[in-house]
Amino acid sequence: MGSEILKGKKLWQGAIYLSLAAIIIKILSAVYRIPYQNIAGDVGFYVYQQIYPIYGIAIMLSTYGFPVIISKLISEKDDDRHLIMKNAFVSLSMISLVTFSFFYFNAPWIANVMGDEQLQLPLRTVSFIFIIIPLLSVLRGFFQGQEEMLPTAVSQVTEQFSRVCAILIFTYFFIINGYGPYAAGTGAALGSIIGGFIGFITLFIFYQKHQKNTAKGRQRNPLSYSMIKTILFQGIMICFSSLILVIFQFIDSLTVLRILVENGVAIDNAKIAKGVFDRGQPLIQMGTVITTSFSLVVVPLIAKVSLEGRQDLIQKYSSLAFRISFLIGGAASIGLAVIIEPTNIMLFKDSVDSQVLAIMGLAIFFTSIFLTTSAILHGLNKVHVTVSHVFIGLLVKGILNIILIPSHGTLGAATATVFACAVCASLNILTLRNIGALPKPSINRAIKTTISLVAMGMTVFLWISGSNFLFHEAMSSRLGNTFIALTSVAMGTIIFLLFIIALRLFSGEELEQIPKIRKLAVLMQFRKR
Repeated sequence: MGSEILKGKKLWQGAIYLSLAAIIIKILSAVYRIPYQNIAGDVGFYVYQQIYPIYGIAIMLSTYGFPVIISKLISEKDDDRHLIMKNAFVSLSMISLVTFSFFYFNAPWIANVMGDEQLQLPLRTVSFIFIIIPLLSVLRGFFQGQEEMLPTAVSQVTEQFSRVCAILIFTYFFIINGYGPYAAGTGAALGSIIGGFIGFITLFIFYQKHQKNTAKGRQRNPLSYSMIKTILFQGIMICFSSLILVIFQFIDSLTVLRILVENGVAIDNAKIAKGVFDRGQPLIQMGTVITTSFSLVVVPLIAKVSLEGRQDLIQKYSSLAFRISFLIGGAASIGLAVIIEPTNIMLFKDSVDSQVLAIMGLAIFFTSIFLTTSAILHGLNKVHVTVSHVFIGLLVKGILNIILIPSHGTLGAATATVFACAVCASLNILTLRNIGALPKPSINRAIKTTISLVAMGMTVFLWISGSNFLFHEAMSSRLGNTFIALTSVAMGTIIFLLFIIALRLFSGEELEQIPKIRKLAVLMQFRKR
């Protein structure tokens, strides 16, 4: 009994480590793009965002995909962990070598498809990130299989922190010395590779310490082709739903510039337009930080009650998770739409294409719902369903880009992203309703939710309008817009929370189920008295 308690404690402690690491990584990943754009300019930002999806795919596989399935195999057969590690390393080395070769040797062709031949060197540089996948994945999977989450969490944070530092240092060096935006993009790719190696070194240090405390036995471990197949197939399946935004970015990298140029936009203007359009990515990432970390809690919770056959609890937890993601995503999307102009100036120096970024911000709402509903489906062991929905969204995004960009430019690309995310989220919701995992919505609760979101949006809008009217000259500067943006976020958050509490959108019992927002239950109880 005591060992079971200790085991449970260790698992929750590990979940906390990984949740904290995920939040730190997401924040760093979103925030560093702002100084990068400020240093490299819109063209430099365009170059980096053209190659970023390739890095994003590689790092998602080495962080969420392959380590999860490796850890699962090790936890099931701990005595065979060396065999599993060997098979994992061989299988991942093969796929990494093939993927690296594809991107490295086909860089001229990919650059040509993107419509910019100068992207060859940045593309070739970023392709080396795939070489690191086996090193990171196997060691992370090993430690997670041993229920030791600290090494994974520390390696993720050190990798991201060193990557961000290296990217900004290289970018500043190349720009200040006049090498131009493409050199800066190549430097950013190199910084990402350096970050990956530092993450591996961190893991290797933990592994060496672990091996000193473990009895070693020499044994010959034959390759298992069925295990290799399991690792590759399930690893890719697991992380596919998390790749939704990265995949959509990759489609934009392949289509936006080319379609703009083919429809009469000068190449230099098209690069700037794509760079401005890419400002939306860090905004979306910041908007989905809470939902992403929240989904880490949902998966084991749903999985546990699903194994116990508790359909009532599945509905209860699924409904709660869905409502929270709906509120957070809705508040972030509406709030960003209202404050987009001062936010654009605060972060990126000017207000160019604020309308495009406002539309792009709506993707936060649908992505939040998609990530949470995907987490519920994962907990119910229906990963394949979310994968099929991502493929449908991929098709929708590609078709809409081709249709909308010629007539609406980057606004068309933003609309395509929002619509594709909406399709993916809607398909997830329909699936959950069909299998009885998500109850029908309450009209009363829907009205209260709408009132909360409208009240927040109207309050922020009136605050911005009043500030601009009374202090027009002071608010026209970047500092003034920074003040408006930050105070608007603070005011909107306070008003939104007050309405949630006043309208009792959640019961104290429901809030007790979510560790990260338990303190709101105290306010609920206080209001009840």
